[in-house]
Amino acid sequence: MSTTVSNHNAESSPIDLENLSDHQHDGVDSDSENVRTEKRILWTIDEDEKLMSSWVENSTDSTQGADRDGNQYWGEVVDSYNKSIPLNRKRNAKQCKDRWHKINKWTDLFECAYLKAQRVFASGYSEDMWYDAAQTFYVEDNKKLKLGPFTLKKVWKACRGEDTNDESSDEMPKRPIGQKAAKKASLAAKGKSKELGEDGISKESAIDVDGLDKLSKIQENVAANRMKALEIQQNLSAEKLESSRMAHLTAQENREAKKLEKEAKMMEAYTTLISRDTSAMSDEEKSEYIATMKCFRERLFPSST
Repeated sequence: MSTTVSNHNAESSPIDLENLSDHQHDGVDSDSENVRTEKRILWTIDEDEKLMSSWVENSTDSTQGADRDGNQYWGEVVDSYNKSIPLNRKRNAKQCKDRWHKINKWTDLFECAYLKAQRVFASGYSEDMWYDAAQTFYVEDNKKLKLGPFTLKKVWKACRGEDTNDESSDEMPKRPIGQKAAKKASLAAKGKSKELGEDGISKESAIDVDGLDKLSKIQENVAANRMKALEIQQNLSAEKLESSRMAHLTAQENREAKKLEKEAKMMEAYTTLISRDTSAMSDEEKSEYIATMKCFRERLFPSST
């Protein structure tokens, strides 16, 4: 077992430190000249690449797939890795598995950053420009993990199935095809499957790439048209709501105006009547006059009645 020791966050960089003592070396030579005393050992970028290369190499037998026992599989990975490094830097299975999980996590995060860069900068960018933008997204989008710049470009390209010859003189093996695809290829080689084209795909089931591109564009256009229609519908709904609100306010203002006009006329009539001379009125006229004035007062001054 190993104890991980680091003077910074374990997720901050693809470089970790480990304390290794004499009894912790699974699969390490026991000769006194090759045994390491307890000390800190750095994982280097070159060792990360060799570990991933060993992992890929031991995964290329796709007809076996996951049929191998886990201990057997990782034992083969570790043996392959330890043969590629100096004796005093050998690792055991647990150390290699722990490191592999970290490298795999960093690589997945960078792949997400690269895809984001392609979406954000869809046109006018080269692969190198996308890679540089992905480096920025990789750091900014994972601030909580305190990651440094991504340094495993060769590993990332190998996992994508891309050529890595431009990165180093030592070629990293390409990522293996799936188990089903490998078995199908094996059967095809024995003449037990349908005739295959030059690209390894059955001629009877060849995919029309141009057709798929056209279908994809049509689907994008349909989605864009739906968004436009939805936006127009929302705008119309907003305009209709605003129009209804304005009509309601106009009607309310008209009612208020009519009410004020009616009250003004009543006040004018009340003022004329209140100044009228009642001395020459008969008793019947005086009674009607008093009743009329009372009605005006109730309508004009309801709070004082």
